[in-house]
Amino acid sequence: MSVPPRDVIVIEACVLSLASNVKQPYYLQKVKDWLQNFGTLTLSAIHSSEDTCSDNNLNEDLNKQTSNTPVYFNQVAYLDFAQPIDYWQWLQLTKQFEQQQDRLLYQKPAVTLDIDIIAVKCLHQIDNIDQSLDEKGNRFMLFAQSENQWLGIRRRFPLACYDHVGILDLSKNIDLSFIRSF
Repeated sequence: MSVPPRDVIVIEACVLSLASNVKQPYYLQKVKDWLQNFGTLTLSAIHSSEDTCSDNNLNEDLNKQTSNTPVYFNQVAYLDFAQPIDYWQWLQLTKQFEQQQDRLLYQKPAVTLDIDIIAVKCLHQIDNIDQSLDEKGNRFMLFAQSENQWLGIRRRFPLACYDHVGILDLSKNIDLSFIRSF
């Protein structure tokens, strides 16, 4: 069985969702240090999912948590790459780094570090990108409002309350209005 070819998607920036519920100061600092190796990094404040979701009255996300669910600490990162990188390579690097952070020592719902790509800024225009599939078989989402070609990872939208709060925080210094509108 052959793997279908994937479109080359060269990216120059990305927005990431970072989360931890095990030794969160340690693992969020480790991912910050690692991400800085790739370019200019801007981070939102760290928010707990418990406080963020209840403060914003976003009951849908809060209802997903049970009394047995550990509180996650979340942060949104904007990374402007020093050198453009292929999306698929970047995805693989983030997942490898995740696994290197003692993930196998814990069982869900305990998570040392979770790195999810929310959106990417493409270096070049990509024809029919809305027909391309991500690693989980979902279509990418083209943000029509964005000046540059920003793609959203469709399964991340609508944004979870903790990502929404992080995007709002980052938007004080970076124009992410095209993401906030979804």
